[in-house]
Amino acid sequence: MKHLQHYAYLAIVALGATMLLLASCEKDEKRNPPQITLLAGDDYTENGTIAEIGDPLRFGIEASGKDANLTNFTVKLLSGGQLKTVLDSGLNSGSFAVNETFYQGVEDTAEWIFTVMDKNRLTVSTSLMVYKDPNSTFGGIRHYPSVVVGMDENAQIGHFFSPVTGNVWMMDTAAMNQDLVDVLVYFKMSENNGVLEPSPTFSSPGEEEDGAFEFYPTLADWTACNYTKYDIRADNGVTMQTFDAAQNDSLLIVSYKNVSGKRKYKWANAGTIIPFMTQGGKKGLIRVLQADDVASGIIEFEMKIQY
Repeated sequence: MKHLQHYAYLAIVALGATMLLLASCEKDEKRNPPQITLLAGDDYTENGTIAEIGDPLRFGIEASGKDANLTNFTVKLLSGGQLKTVLDSGLNSGSFAVNETFYQGVEDTAEWIFTVMDKNRLTVSTSLMVYKDPNSTFGGIRHYPSVVVGMDENAQIGHFFSPVTGNVWMMDTAAMNQDLVDVLVYFKMSENNGVLEPSPTFSSPGEEEDGAFEFYPTLADWTACNYTKYDIRADNGVTMQTFDAAQNDSLLIVSYKNVSGKRKYKWANAGTIIPFMTQGGKKGLIRVLQADDVASGIIEFEMKIQY
């Protein structure tokens, strides 16, 4: 009899667990996924657009959560059977609206996929197709074999570089040419796996908090603070040989990965090659020739950048 009571008890427990599971599943089924919309209009790239290499692709995205906040937003590019992440951004918001600008690469056909995920891990995507203009060609580049820029405590050599003009400027002159300044440098001790190491650093006027403004406070008075992104991957595939051989912008275009683009490049030591993209969408490569380990020192580099 006791065995029968025991089995009956187990059966009741199992039934209860099953009912809870079914209720949970039913609850999950009633959860509403988020929403995402691509904006249309003259300001935005449309489905089926044919673009030349290097043309800007402008997307307006609006998204909102239904039953939970949005926690992730990604932009991916599907071409030739390969899926590449272009943007991966974490957030915690009920909704957002953003404008994002990317640039046409060398892909003949590309599906741009925009996805949001909410706190319930429910996702929704929307996409459009963009085609490379078959008549587009690779463009020319500016080549600066040697640029010497002073770090923040160097009183003799300018800290700001303009890739458009090739000039290195001190603060006063740079302030009169704000819209032309895309690169600046400074020195700091940066933590690497818990150890502080000397860090010659590439940045730009657009790196505000905990960055360029700390070393050049008067940047806060500028009305145009260009933001350059530096590809911080340890291995970007560019070698000394391919850098030397680059005579057009093909290598510059394929080397920069937007998802790896950050506001600064730390530990820019001699021999380092850095893909980058300016606020104006110009992609380039920096090869560090010399970098001092003191704030009064210099960074010497070679640059190739799109016209």
